Amino acid sequence: MANITKRANGTYLIRVSCGLDENGKPIQRSKTFHPSSLSLSESKKQKELEQFIFAFESEVKANADIIKACPKEYTFAAFCTEYKKIKASILSPDTWKFYERVLDEFFIPRLGKLKLTEIQPAHAQQMVNILMKPGSRQDGKGKYLSPATVKRYITVLQSVMTLACKQGFVHSNPADAKKLEIPKSIAPDVEVFDDDETQNIINALEKEPTHIRAVISVALYTGARRGEIVGLKWDDIDLDAGTLSIKRSVYKPHGEPAREKPPKTVSSIRTIAIPQVLCEILREHKSEQDKRIAYLGDSWYRGNYVFTEADGHVMNPQTPTKQFDHFLKRHGIRHLKFHGLRHTSATLLLANGCDIKTVSSRLGHTSIDTTNIYLHVLAKADKAAADCFDKMAERKVN
Repeated sequence: MANITKRANGTYLIRVSCGLDENGKPIQRSKTFHPSSLSLSESKKQKELEQFIFAFESEVKANADIIKACPKEYTFAAFCTEYKKIKASILSPDTWKFYERVLDEFFIPRLGKLKLTEIQPAHAQQMVNILMKPGSRQDGKGKYLSPATVKRYITVLQSVMTLACKQGFVHSNPADAKKLEIPKSIAPDVEVFDDDETQNIINALEKEPTHIRAVISVALYTGARRGEIVGLKWDDIDLDAGTLSIKRSVYKPHGEPAREKPPKTVSSIRTIAIPQVLCEILREHKSEQDKRIAYLGDSWYRGNYVFTEADGHVMNPQTPTKQFDHFLKRHGIRHLKFHGLRHTSATLLLANGCDIKTVSSRLGHTSIDTTNIYLHVLAKADKAAADCFDKMAERKVN
């Protein structure tokens, strides 16, 4: 059972026991819980805390099982077998497929026979160097892997060795980025709709069917990820209080039905305030949905999803993307991906004075560093504003 200590700053220190060490002393793991908002009611804060503790206890238990199963002198390949048992159920399906492929095709053939304790930063650096060589790319689109792809590969090795470090099989992570020379990748520009385009979207939505207006509006006004939006249930939304809770995400494996999974990270489980304009749109959407439920009766799947297929089952997460593409074409608005609505939501909040910590919390980012990508967009907008004065000055001279 978890031990909970409330701190003066509103956070909670969670301690979980995971057995005894070789000297018979209790082994404890600890983690800090940060509520999604300090202004949450006690009941909602308690719900978030319970979800956090459940996830942390599950993680600790899985790690404890590995300790029991693992010999002290573990080879990299043998440890990867245990690593896979944990991560296969924690990572998203697409991420896990990538991790598994990279381990099986790249790292295990090269490092598999080494004992964990034998792996040094020099071995990890050698992996980086191999990935950077000509011919490392196998898809026929060039000779070299991009710096971003090299970093993704090394992230897999770092993840394995981080777990080995947590379990006490190695004292430090030999693949730690601080110990390696990794090629720097240039962060891609974040594409967002400008103010005029955003207003055009809002105006155009008035001409759309309720279900289209609702799904696009939720993306724009909340900045939620596509899978999180599709995973929303009516129980997650309090239209009177004006709040929306992200508790799950939906994904669809190729050739299989859509499935639920936990949000991307613990920080992604969050409750955010939503504007009244969105509450009204959702009320209208709920009313239309209730009429359809009454019409279909027992043929309607009662999963309580906000966005559904025609029979009430959870919506295919690809559907909002297709709906948004068609919407933009119908109204002659510049094409951006559905995810561009998330970026636009963040930049609009920052541009209108919302502090970066609040924006980070609304987006469900683990770190403010992730949210900093939007500051680049604001800097470009600020430069454009300054250029306006230069143009005005030029016109005066002429």
